[in-house]
Amino acid sequence: MSLTAEELRPIPLFSGLDATDLEKVRAIGRLVEVSRKEVLFREGDPVAGIFVLITGRVKLYRLSPDGREHILHVIQPGQTFAEAAVFMPHGYPAYAEALAKSRAVLLPKAEFIDLLGREPTISLGIIATLSRYLKQFADRIDDLSLKDVSARLARWFLQTAGEVGREFWDLDITKTELASQMGTVSETLSRTLRRFKEAGWIQVRGRFVKILDRPALQAVADGSGETPGR
Repeated sequence: MSLTAEELRPIPLFSGLDATDLEKVRAIGRLVEVSRKEVLFREGDPVAGIFVLITGRVKLYRLSPDGREHILHVIQPGQTFAEAAVFMPHGYPAYAEALAKSRAVLLPKAEFIDLLGREPTISLGIIATLSRYLKQFADRIDDLSLKDVSARLARWFLQTAGEVGREFWDLDITKTELASQMGTVSETLSRTLRRFKEAGWIQVRGRFVKILDRPALQAVADGSGETPGR
């Protein structure tokens, strides 16, 4: 299946491009289709280029020396990933694995860097994306070092709602993977979810989750609220 310029138009990174420039991006892009649990690249692999997710979900993660998985990001449709790797001398710094059947555009490294030199709009978009990731990493460091699991989980609910654009969604990662993203273990995550549910802050049915009390979650995320059950 071929890639069309219209599929690229909704991507924020390309939103400022006219039809001619959008066609230039499409011309160098290669459509990649992967099944659930299929790996797009592994840590240390040579950098093929930058990816733009069209549909599906992709998790970026690293493995600890004892083989434990630590999730860094869950990529949503419209987002890019592996941007920084394009400018690094070594291979990919993490693993990328599809959480669902996904379609992505691969913009090859050499052609993409050449395109950045000719298209300032895309260059600014990449800077904005990298800045957002840098802030997310800074926030995560603060969370892991200064906040407990309740505050981290409350922040995750609020951030995810912002990303999906609504107060409810289906989990596309397992609770074990979510615990990894929170820097905790499954048992602690389950206890915290149960407290949130009993307080009436969230609803959880299988993979379906819904925010019921945003102000309460915001207070816990900010450190100004009290976690129920303590």
